[in-house]
Amino acid sequence: MAYADSQETSGENAPATNAVDGNPDTIWHTKWSGTAAPMPHEIQLNLGGDHTVSCLTYLPRQNSANGRIAKYEVYTSKDGTNWGNPVATGTWANTSAEQEACFTPVSAHYVRLRALSEVNGNPWTTAAEINVVGLAD
Repeated sequence: MAYADSQETSGENAPATNAVDGNPDTIWHTKWSGTAAPMPHEIQLNLGGDHTVSCLTYLPRQNSANGRIAKYEVYTSKDGTNWGNPVATGTWANTSAEQEACFTPVSAHYVRLRALSEVNGNPWTTAAEINVVGLAD
């Protein structure tokens, strides 16, 4: 993980690193205690080098619809600064099943997921796991 705009570490242990820990029972949750951080939310993944990627997968939190991403955008970058236009956009279903956003294969060092809305209109985002598919060199 390279960056997240928000994470909840006071009201619960839900840092952004939970979205990439390989454990679907832990979650990343954006700040909700005190004043909730407003949409959009984003998480950026550092792939550790340039790789050809073709999909991002999103596993919503498994114990609640709270924070499930509805509208999203996916970006790729070589340097983590210049993102260009989204490589994928859409709306995910309100389900606990894994969702995916696939796109024309591209060489990237970083992948960014932006959550534009939540399934129930709330200002927060959650994720059990976020992965990138097609990590070929």
